[in-house]
Amino acid sequence: MEREKRSLKEILERNPNLTIANLQELQRTYDERFVDSKFIGFDKIRHTYAHMGKLMGRLADYIEALEEGKDFSPEDIKNKVIPDLLVYSAWLAEEFGVNMEQAYLNRFAGNLRRLYSDKISPQELEEIDLEIEKKIDFLKINQAVKKK
Repeated sequence: MEREKRSLKEILERNPNLTIANLQELQRTYDERFVDSKFIGFDKIRHTYAHMGKLMGRLADYIEALEEGKDFSPEDIKNKVIPDLLVYSAWLAEEFGVNMEQAYLNRFAGNLRRLYSDKISPQELEEIDLEIEKKIDFLKINQAVKKK
């Protein structure tokens, strides 16, 4: 069943904060309206790959300049690189059918276990796992409701 279509304004108005789910929906709606006619599927993935390379180049320029003692403003990183990384993350998530919030939470918990198990108690890890399970269950319920 087709999901309910919302306008860009409606998505922005729904919550005073832009949640990860809202970001993904906002980008999907934007893409359906303005981008998908240009490219989808593999072409969109290839486009994302190319532009992420450009973003990494901008970051490399910034690092190189600082390492060489040159004055280099971080404004490009703040105003272009970081927001574009969100756009390209949403694009990849859409193309691969990934819920970004769920993927992030799973990765977050996995990183805690893999990298910092010596710095976090088993009890705290269990508490975090329970909270993540609640959030993921909530996400699944919301997704099911939106599909109806």
